[in-house]
Amino acid sequence: MLRRLAMPTFSVFFSVAFATALLGADRPLRFAYSAIDTSFLPAWVAKEAGFFAKNKLPVELISLRSSPLCISAHIADEIDVCAGATSPVIAANLQGHRELVLFGTLNKKAGFCIYSKPVYTSVSGLRGKRFGVTRFGGALDFVSRFMLQQAGLDPNKDLTMVQIGSTPDIVLALAADSIDAGTLSLPSNLRAKELGFRELADFSDSKQNYPSTALSARRQFLIDNRPRMEAFTKAVVEALHYIRANRQDAITILSRYTRVTDQKLLGTAYDFHVDKIWPRTPEIRSDDLKLFLDQVVQSNPKPITIDPASLIYSATVQDVLQSGFADRLYGNPK
Repeated sequence: MLRRLAMPTFSVFFSVAFATALLGADRPLRFAYSAIDTSFLPAWVAKEAGFFAKNKLPVELISLRSSPLCISAHIADEIDVCAGATSPVIAANLQGHRELVLFGTLNKKAGFCIYSKPVYTSVSGLRGKRFGVTRFGGALDFVSRFMLQQAGLDPNKDLTMVQIGSTPDIVLALAADSIDAGTLSLPSNLRAKELGFRELADFSDSKQNYPSTALSARRQFLIDNRPRMEAFTKAVVEALHYIRANRQDAITILSRYTRVTDQKLLGTAYDFHVDKIWPRTPEIRSDDLKLFLDQVVQSNPKPITIDPASLIYSATVQDVLQSGFADRLYGNPK
């Protein structure tokens, strides 16, 4: 009697599990992005230029406008992939969510620049001055301190660090003589340049990579959906190539998503990102995470150790790159 009951129960369970698996395979890939910023253009181009469709991958593109929201959505299994900030993924791992991993990136560098009053000609010349950042503990604050240290300054002793609020506010503070220098990003740096302030340093010129727009997913999802995620990776690689080869079309898509219509501003942002920010492929490596881990360690009151390799699942992107897909696309067949 027990055996006769067990067989239908197993059959029902197997049928439900099989149907669930099919549903997961058939539904669109839920791909979220966490901000409206030029660095996210490869994600938008992959959708708008048809590269997801070309690779037979239905994708639902979702705007969440916040990296912490991406993390929460990951944990709740409401999204499959997120393009967002790298630090929250590391923080989530430290909080026990080891299933979240980085598997790629849409950028290798970050566009942060130090601007000052025209009288200063070098970062080292800012000793004893007032320096503006958006908020203490944020990415811009950390990168600012890194650039200051590279110039031989101790941000905690040699300058007065001032928390301003936003990069446009830093420009206003410079103009009002409330600070002597500060760190800016596009488009605020263009406004500062128009007002006559001097660029002293560009973080994107640093030898240290800073992939701040990383691709994250749950490790098991990447394993279970290998063909789909290889199709996703191919679409991103094609988008990165398309951006370089089709300037005006890429700018049109950038304008559509950012709702910026100033062609000069769009063109400047595009050129800067092509020259310094966007990689040829979305590969991310352990040594790319050095500054992020330094940032997390400095902001954590307890000593922590974490292996950067444990934060990365590289098989998906590596399979695509080792196939020669990117080399053929860029005209370097193996």
